[in-house]
Order: sequence, then structure tokens, then C-alpha cells
Amino acid sequence: MKITFYGAAETVTGSMHLLDVNRTRILLDCGLFQGKRQEAFERNRHIPFDAASVDTLILSHAHLDHVGNIPSLVNDGFHGSINCTHATADVAKAILLDSAKIQENDTAFVNKKRAQQGEPPVEPLYTIADAMRSLQQFVGAGYEHTLNLAGGVSLTLRDAGHILGSSISDLAIQADGRRLRFVFSGDLGRPGGRILRAPTLLDGADVLIMESTYGDRTHGPLAASDDELARVVSDTAGRGGKIIIPAFAVGRTQEIVYALHRLANENRIPSLPIYVDSPLALNVTEVFRLHPECFNDEVARFIAEDKHHDAWGFDRLSYTRSVEESKALNDRHEPMVIIAASGMAEAGRIQHHLANNIGDPRATILLV
Repeated sequence: MKITFYGAAETVTGSMHLLDVNRTRILLDCGLFQGKRQEAFERNRHIPFDAASVDTLILSHAHLDHVGNIPSLVNDGFHGSINCTHATADVAKAILLDSAKIQENDTAFVNKKRAQQGEPPVEPLYTIADAMRSLQQFVGAGYEHTLNLAGGVSLTLRDAGHILGSSISDLAIQADGRRLRFVFSGDLGRPGGRILRAPTLLDGADVLIMESTYGDRTHGPLAASDDELARVVSDTAGRGGKIIIPAFAVGRTQEIVYALHRLANENRIPSLPIYVDSPLALNVTEVFRLHPECFNDEVARFIAEDKHHDAWGFDRLSYTRSVEESKALNDRHEPMVIIAASGMAEAGRIQHHLANNIGDPRATILLV
């Protein structure tokens, strides 16, 4: 057995680990490297192994740094199955199509500049058509369902509690005359999460690959976060300002909306409009509604008792899809909450909301 780490090692993007066992090649995640445009493009363009030699791909979850380079892998000759939970397959569809659209738009912008300088055009990393083609290779499964892969390897997906559909890959391997348990954690959530169940606890692994992004941090209780959110919204609205929240479209946006819904129901925040300004977040929220099997008991009870039977839909909340709707928010000057991507504020609609509000002493930029 041999493990080669091609990404997410000494960095936090480009998750990609290749397991060679019993003449079978299993790839764990296929994420995009993110960073400086040209450097990241070159790393993402060149798959560092023979893609056609890979038998199967297993996905831990559908964040871009874990699934975002699948179309490149397929373009390079990968024809195997892409195994993940049903929810991850649905989220990955939204993520990959959005990423492909960005690739095409960015390339069109670059080629316009290159044409002005008399330089030849460049190709996008992948296109929407490439992303659509890669989706045909996805094979969804439920939690705790065991799949038989090539080379005497079986896979059981356990709940990782990180984002919707996230899973721990629990591999049973017959190798060198003995049975090994190989576990790849992917990114892990925490017990007592806002929407999802706690990660499944495993023991007895012979080999463990585990993420450690928050390995040095003790998270505070969610109740304290809700109290702080209610205070910030109330204080900012009281002085007539807007609350601008940069948030990732997958996971964090849905957590914030759910928290605001609860606070509104409990009359802990003033009556003000709340906008989710991200087409991707809207698409992913629709996927959330399709997968209640991923929710913890508290969210399930909330949905059952809510008058709308929807954790992500209530009277004060609106989703903006068009650019025109997004820009129109700049012309409104009453207190409101605007949740927009991207979470790191390096791209997306959040940038024009920041530009229009960061100089307003009444406004709050809330980093979550």
C-alpha cells in the first residue's frame, strides 16, 4: 500500500491524495488549488499523475478545494466512478457549474486584454460543458451504506458533520494477507453543530488521514454566538446602519439564515429585511431542502413546528438572483442585513456591498 499526498499538505487547498493498493488506484478528493491566479492555474491545469490510471474517486464533501478540479481530471482521461453521498453529489453539481461559469468569465476577460495586446487567446481551466460531463460519473450513496470497489476494497461513508453531505471515508482493505481499516476524515464538524449531526466517532483504524484546520482551537458555544449576532443586528439597526456579512455560499450562509430565523421568531432582533445576495447560495439552499436526512434533531423539530416548515424561508427574508436586484440594494438606505459571497470577500457581490458601506459609521461589517 502506498499513499501520495498531492495537495492540502502544508497548505489548505487542493485536497488530493492517491492511494495505491492491490493494483488499484483510489483518489481521495480532487480539489482546486486557490491563490495567486497564474500560479494556481498552472497547478490546477496539470494533474500530477496519470488520470486514466485512477480506478475510482472518493469525495469527502463538496467544497471547491475538495471537488473543484474534477472536470480537469475527467478531461485528462479519468473514466471511473466518483463516489460520495447523495447530498454531496447535489451540492457538487451547484459548485462545479458555478466554478465553470467563473472560469469561462475570467478567461473571456483575460482574452479581451490579450487581444488588445496582440496576444493569442487562452483556454479556461474547464467549461460548463466539461463540468456537466463530469457529473455523469457521480455515484451517490447513503450514510452507512457499504460500496464494493475494485481491488478487494469496500467503502462505507460515515457522517463527518462538516457541511451538507460531508463524509468520513471508511475503507476496508484486504492487503498483504490481512484486513486493514483505512480512514480518511475529510473536514470534520463539531458536536452540537447548528444544522448537522455530530461527526461519527470511529475507533480501530489502522491508517488515519485527518484534517487539522481547527486543531489548535477550542470553539465557543453556539448560544454565545447567537447572543452576539442578536446584539450586533440590534445595535446596528438602532443607529440606522446596514449589517454586511461576507459568507461562504455553502454551509455558512445557511447557518446564518437559520440563526436569524430563530432570533426573529424569538423577537430578539428588530423587524428589518434580510437579503441573501448570492445565486450560488440560493441554489445550495435548495439542495439543503432536499436532504433532511443530514439535519440534527433540533433542526428537524424547528422545521416541523415552523409555520413555513422551512428553516431557510421566513417573512423578512429575500433571495436576490439577478445583478440588478443586487445593485438595487445600494440605493436603499434603511437598516437591513445583507449576506453575500464570497466568505473571504476576495470576489463576488460582497465586494460592491463592502465598497458602498465600509465608509458608513452606522454600518457593521460582520465577519463570521
